Amino acid sequence: METHSLPIKNSLFLLISFAISILLLIADYFAGPFIQFPISYLIPVAVLSWYNGRRWGLVSAIFLPLVRFYFNVALWTIPWTITEASINALIRIVVLSSFALIIDRTAIQTRKLSRQVSLLEGLLPICSFCKKIRDKNDQWQVIERYIMDRSTASFTHGVCPDCMREHYGNVLTEQK
Repeated sequence: METHSLPIKNSLFLLISFAISILLLIADYFAGPFIQFPISYLIPVAVLSWYNGRRWGLVSAIFLPLVRFYFNVALWTIPWTITEASINALIRIVVLSSFALIIDRTAIQTRKLSRQVSLLEGLLPICSFCKKIRDKNDQWQVIERYIMDRSTASFTHGVCPDCMREHYGNVLTEQK
């Protein structure tokens, strides 16, 4: 399983998601069986899946509907049967689990893409004549080396038509 980010950050989002889950379950309990909050369960499932991975997202996707099911059968007087409550809980589990898997896959792909993208930004001190770039150690490097050291780009060389005329113009006119 791929690590999504720093462990401290993961722990922070784990705690935040648990706190949100508890608050949602409390609100769900006090709202009673007829006002339903399960759509809001998407929030902790998404946060856990994105920052802590598939496993925590799935735990949340299963746990929250099961607590709601417990409220239905043990704490509230409901007008529907236990079978209907079970089917509703199962539907919630399937939908939230699917959502957790989608969020986890998206997070993994986003992280892979962000590792592949190297960005050169800011002002680059470049020599007006030779086009070398000064690095942070005040060393001058050819532009190709500077870019290759900071990205996955590589170079191949050719001669543009203007430079061809300027530097090899006499050879081109002799060949014609």
